[in-house]
Amino acid sequence: MATTEDASTISIPVAEYEKLLASITNLKRDNLKLSDELAALIKKLFGKSSERLDPDQLALFAGALDAAKEEVEKTKAKPRGKRSPRKGHGRPHFPEHLPREVIELDVPESERSCSDCGQEMTSFGEEVTERGHIVPAKLIVKRYVRKKYSCCNACSVKTPTLPGSLLDKGKYEPSVYAYLATAKYGDHIPLHRLSGIFKRHGMKLPTSTMWDLLSQLDGVVAQPILDQMRSELLTSRYINADETPVTVRLEQGRGSRKGYIWTYLWKKKVLFDFTMTRQRDGPRTFLGAWKGTFQIDGFSGYDEVSRTNKLVRAGCWSHARRKVLQAVERGNKAALPLLLLINRLFRIDRALRARRDRLELTESAYLELRSAVRSRRSQHVLNQIQESVNELWNQRSTLPKSALGKALTYLENQREPLAVCVADAELELHNKDAERALRHVVIGRKNWMVFGSQRGGEVGARLFSLIASCKALGINPEAYLVDVIKAIDTTPASQIASLTPWAWAERQES
Repeated sequence: MATTEDASTISIPVAEYEKLLASITNLKRDNLKLSDELAALIKKLFGKSSERLDPDQLALFAGALDAAKEEVEKTKAKPRGKRSPRKGHGRPHFPEHLPREVIELDVPESERSCSDCGQEMTSFGEEVTERGHIVPAKLIVKRYVRKKYSCCNACSVKTPTLPGSLLDKGKYEPSVYAYLATAKYGDHIPLHRLSGIFKRHGMKLPTSTMWDLLSQLDGVVAQPILDQMRSELLTSRYINADETPVTVRLEQGRGSRKGYIWTYLWKKKVLFDFTMTRQRDGPRTFLGAWKGTFQIDGFSGYDEVSRTNKLVRAGCWSHARRKVLQAVERGNKAALPLLLLINRLFRIDRALRARRDRLELTESAYLELRSAVRSRRSQHVLNQIQESVNELWNQRSTLPKSALGKALTYLENQREPLAVCVADAELELHNKDAERALRHVVIGRKNWMVFGSQRGGEVGARLFSLIASCKALGINPEAYLVDVIKAIDTTPASQIASLTPWAWAERQES
């Protein structure tokens, strides 16, 4: 009869044992990697998008609790200075610039006698009540009737000149072009919805007609102004950039493919560019021979233009913090001290901005202050961050494909660009300005879903540039576009700079 041997007495060859041990180790690593990816997907779908670490979450890490509490308290501490006046709790008044329609209400004469004594009542004042009222949009047709004059000998004929429009003998006023561009590229309303809105107001305006109007606006107005805006942007010392994918429908019903919208900005000068690929040709074509400081994330598509133009490449500490935060959220307590150090960099800059506002410093004085503080305090924190990265890499528990491993790899690869942010006082620590500019496109993408063609992407990028620049400057895009459409024909090429959004905004302020 066969007997079953005890498992402890079974002998396994050394080679096979090592093979099984290696297989178990690989399975553990794969399991950790898949768990991280699953947690990241769940957070993306259902979690909050804020990168601020919940103070209650810090209590999960007993070893770093004291340091964490101190860090949180410092972050919560308000800068000293004058207290801002408390806002009232009543209903806010309507802005003074809104037009008022005065409607006078009076007591009928038959009711102006006192019900108690019978004497006639006299007026002693007024009670004013304001209510908001919406005037629905309406379409009107402007009919220009021009009188003709001629001399008795019929030598010549004179008629008054028509007001300016986008095209000679055009059918629509500048306000129509401005409304369509703002509605589609500012308010993110797709053309088929706009067609339904016009139909509700009693006018049939097909999507093909609206697209033709937008194309005409792009060719006559947007292209020359965008060329000027780009040349002015490339005179700046530093530029922020980022990119996001968009879906582009191919011609002749051949499906769709992924294109890309790129943003380039300096302060409130925002420009977009469109390409059919994410390759290096996009930044290289847009920037040309520009030289300066280029603040971007770690995307390799910027490597070619950075190397060719010998650009000073600056990184983004928000990207770095985001990756470390993901490691902390996965339960890796070793990443918490590193996250606190990165937060300390941002806290120093927030304190500097608060001091600037409190003391009402000029831009040059603020940059001088930030340069002195960063060279002393922020540089010390940066050295601590680099030491922490080296220590974490030396820990055997840090796997390269884990959330912490990816964060450390990013910090290591971006060590020099991230150091540039700290060394240059004119630069912010992050590239969030470019991300916020792209959010304008991302929000619209959820509505219009797809560009109808490559031409649609190019037109959209240019009109996005005008609308986004107007929003950054706090001016009305419709009012700007109406003025520019009326002035574009009479403005020589040498004075096209007067039609940029920032030049128009300066004129409105003056």
